[in-house]
Amino acid sequence: GGEYKVGSPSDMEYKEHLVSLAPFYLGKFPVTNALFEIFVEKTGYITTAEKVGHGIVYQGRYRQKVDPKTGKRTFVWNSGIRRKRVEGACWYQPTGPGSNLHGKRNHPVVQVSLEDAMAFAAWTGKRLPTEAEWEAGARTRKGFPFPWGEVWVDEASNVESSLVADTTPVDRYQEFANELKIVDCLGNVMEWTQSAVGESYLVKGGGWLAKRGTPLWSRAIVDPSYHSNVLGFRCVAY
Repeated sequence: GGEYKVGSPSDMEYKEHLVSLAPFYLGKFPVTNALFEIFVEKTGYITTAEKVGHGIVYQGRYRQKVDPKTGKRTFVWNSGIRRKRVEGACWYQPTGPGSNLHGKRNHPVVQVSLEDAMAFAAWTGKRLPTEAEWEAGARTRKGFPFPWGEVWVDEASNVESSLVADTTPVDRYQEFANELKIVDCLGNVMEWTQSAVGESYLVKGGGWLAKRGTPLWSRAIVDPSYHSNVLGFRCVAY
């Protein structure tokens, strides 16, 4: 709890200001596939993507592929970020039929709507953070633009320029955690908040599609039913 700096020093819509918050505990990591799978097994929960039969799948502008036999790296370039609706894409096959969670137990769960994220949080006795809580937890009392400080570090997060073009393990960048030991606030997946703007909701963190230098005050506004392979969540205990 206490006072925290949130907002952008340059954006009039979301102007930098101080907020006073009651004590809360922001999750150290985004919720993983392994944890979400336990939730589904215990409750029989069916996600929005499974109900509607499809998910939104993004392909980055560029990524690198490694041949498992030779170890040779090749680069794949697209003219722009590609977005398409894929039948069958859901949390356990994030990019559609043929994809799976093999080797991704410790990656953040994706293809989850706001309702899905709230259901998991409630099951664990927690909730989703507000935008102010998320940003305060990520920036700490120092109000840094990046989890690790004032200056961008290329190897500190999974963003577009990392050339991964997919999720990474939630603990991969632990050495670049903020001073509260909160990890993966920037890059990897965008994260749901419970903060609404009209009928839509704010998401934070940029995800693996984020541009190099994306700050922690950046935000996007999406429909609560939205689900894609770049959007996950973390919980708050209180």
